[in-house]
Amino acid sequence: MDGCKAGWFVAVVSAMEIDDSREKNCVYALQEFWVARTFNEILPKTEEFKLVCVDIPIGLSDGDKPRECDLAARKILRGKRASSVFPAPIRQCLRAKDYETASKISFERSGKKLSRQSFALLDKIRQVDDSMTPVLQRRVREIHPEISFWALNDKKTIPQNKKTVPGQAHRHKILKEIFTDMDSILMEAPIYGYAMDDAFDALVAAWTAGQTVVGKAETLPPNPELDSKGLRMEILCPVK
Repeated sequence: MDGCKAGWFVAVVSAMEIDDSREKNCVYALQEFWVARTFNEILPKTEEFKLVCVDIPIGLSDGDKPRECDLAARKILRGKRASSVFPAPIRQCLRAKDYETASKISFERSGKKLSRQSFALLDKIRQVDDSMTPVLQRRVREIHPEISFWALNDKKTIPQNKKTVPGQAHRHKILKEIFTDMDSILMEAPIYGYAMDDAFDALVAAWTAGQTVVGKAETLPPNPELDSKGLRMEILCPVK
């Protein structure tokens, strides 16, 4: 799932596991897209899913130091695309009502002001953090779309921004190799409340979930730290 203007954009995918005696892999089939207003609306609908991957920080620092997973993700992407990994806010920022307050709390706790991009995600981060427990994290895990696209693109960063026409064309091309029927199902997706890059990010999150289920994913960093709630601060990094 990926955050969108209307709330959350969800891609539901089934995977048939194949074992050719050398390695396990999956053949994917895109089932449907839907939009939910809140994170809590999604949880009961996905109780039977093997794994849910979400593009939102899970596990937050209290300000003593930045999350290692964010640093590792930026190191992989390098260059201009590294900026797509926003520093996750510290947990104390979640109750702030405005940017100035949140940024002040961040500076007092960590020595760094909160970015505008991170503040824009604060409500969705709050929704996830309010619900997340170590038990729930067994089936709901964090991804970053640009890390997943890097893996899907033969470990090459896609240079174009995801909101540009060339960037969306590149992402569509490599997703189409996995989800051959995605265009016809996109035609049946909700009409309002999301952008095409939200759909592509949700799709690559679903692919990451499948790869993780068959053991073809690692975590950034390899040995994630726990936050004060006992949540792992990690980003899944799939292997193609």
